Parts: sequence; C-alpha cells; structure tokens
Amino acid sequence: MRESLIAFAVLAVFMFAAQAARLRGRRRRAAPSHVPWKPGQPLVLRTPPRNALLSCVTALVPAVLVAALMIRSWGAQPRRVGPVGMAGGAAVVLLLLSVAVFQLASAARAHVMVHDTGLERVGVFGRLLVGWGSVAKLSFNGAQRWFHVTTDQGAHLWLPLEVAGMPEFAALALRRLPRQVLEADPAAREALQELAGTGGAPRSRSAM
Repeated sequence: MRESLIAFAVLAVFMFAAQAARLRGRRRRAAPSHVPWKPGQPLVLRTPPRNALLSCVTALVPAVLVAALMIRSWGAQPRRVGPVGMAGGAAVVLLLLSVAVFQLASAARAHVMVHDTGLERVGVFGRLLVGWGSVAKLSFNGAQRWFHVTTDQGAHLWLPLEVAGMPEFAALALRRLPRQVLEADPAAREALQELAGTGGAPRSRSAM
C-alpha cells in the first residue's frame, strides 16, 4: 500500500513539473525562422519538439510505475491479483506506451505547411489540405498563445506563437484570408497585424 502511495505521489509531482514546463515555454517570445522564407515557397511551421517529448515522458513514467506495481503485486500475492488484474494492468501499460510512441512520432513528423493557396497540416497518420478560401473562422487565444483556425468543413488547426515562422504566416494570412474572416474577429486580426508588423509575439489577450 505504501509503495502505491509513493508511486502516485511521484507521478503527481512529475505531471505538475511537466505542466509548468509547458506553460513556461508558452510565455516565451516567438522564435525567428531558422531559414529565411521566400514568397512562392512553402513555409514550414513546426512545433518545438519539447512539447511532444514532455508528453511522451509524461506517459512513460506512469507506464513504468504501473508495470513495477504489477510485477511487485504478482510476486507478493499472485492469487490476489489474478489473471484478470494482470490483464487490466497490462492493458493500461500498453495504452500509455502507445501514447508515448504517438508523441514521439508527432515530434518527428507533425508540422503545418503554408502555401500561397492555403494550409497543409501533416500529422502522424495523414494530411489535411485547407485552402485560404475554406477558412470559416480565425480566433486568437492570448492566454494559451495560439491561433485557432476553423474550416468550412468543421476541421480545426492550432498554430502556437512559439513556432518559428509565425511572422511570415501572419503577413501571408492578412493577404490571403477572406475579408469577412478577418473582420469577424478584430482581436485575431490585430494579433496578425502586430505579429506581421513587428516580427514578435503579440501581447496576451483574452479573446478566443
């Protein structure tokens, strides 16, 4: 019993530390593009891999703890745990390991490509093409520091400010997005204008 309490305490401390690291990263200014972007070429927006790696480790730690508790319980009281308990614990471990593997794959593959004709989200399992004219809504969340794009088909894209190349994205979005989309959310339009004009991150806003 005491080992279980210690394991869950360690897990809780680690998860709070991981969340604090994410929040600290969001408060940083947007990074400049590593490679100068030229009009006519696709602009690649890639989230810093530290976010996915933190999520990966956050999933691995409880997987290790659950596996250790299963082995210890089976060795001490195999009849009490039983095959059903072991099967349930194994399912939890496999689920957490799957999340960790997905986050690693996301860190290596996931990105958004910005073209003159629209956006292309490349994920772990597929791609989503969104023309500029297909964007139905653009909003800006100053607390979470990201742009939220909604298409006319109901698909969603999130673009964090910490991604390198966001000033170039903002300038292109101001030219390509439909006028009604920009006028529908003044906070998002002002955030794009500030980002494109200064090359830095907009001030925090409460708009969503």
